[in-house]
Amino acid sequence: MRIFLVAVAAMFLLGCPSVWNGTAVEKSIPAEDQFKAADRSFQQKDYAAAVEQFERLKSGSPDFDKMPEVYLKIAEALQAQGSYDKAIARYLQFVQLYPHHKDILKAKYNIAHCYFSQIKSSDLDNRIVTRAAEAFKAVAEAPEGGTWAKKADEKYKECLTKLAAKELYKAQTYYGMGKNDAAIMAAKRVIELYPKSESVDRAKALIEKIKGK
Repeated sequence: MRIFLVAVAAMFLLGCPSVWNGTAVEKSIPAEDQFKAADRSFQQKDYAAAVEQFERLKSGSPDFDKMPEVYLKIAEALQAQGSYDKAIARYLQFVQLYPHHKDILKAKYNIAHCYFSQIKSSDLDNRIVTRAAEAFKAVAEAPEGGTWAKKADEKYKECLTKLAAKELYKAQTYYGMGKNDAAIMAAKRVIELYPKSESVDRAKALIEKIKGK
């Protein structure tokens, strides 16, 4: 028995992995201290470390009173890393779990911005721009949207400008390929869907050019 107790004591002195490493150690650290450490990583722009630390806190202390902020910080860190799809998934979790949180509009704005950040100027596919536009519009029209609504409205208008430009680019591409009917249809969409866009005059000019042949 005495030998057994000595052996156990030696394990503690030498550092038993199951005791000193990982979850066991983290559980001994107050959740608030873990949160502060993770937030320091975030403020220092070590986003990968911040995500890992916040994730461990989320798993180890599900009843932590700052859990909404944990979800939000994970999403923001992923967004800062350029992991937009993962960030969107985390923001959506936050929105679903905490629909009345004070930062709900911030989260929804950031979802829209994650879509916006994935727009490629050379891409003819409007789906990602449309998603961003719809998401920004929802925030812009939110009751008592305040600053976030104003910022979202500016981005929404920018999305419309991009959509018009992409549609005009399609029209010009079709024209270059000799597909005049398709070019006219695309140019008309610019005029009908984005009447205030700076692309409208060019769309009208293209239609006149084609019909003048």
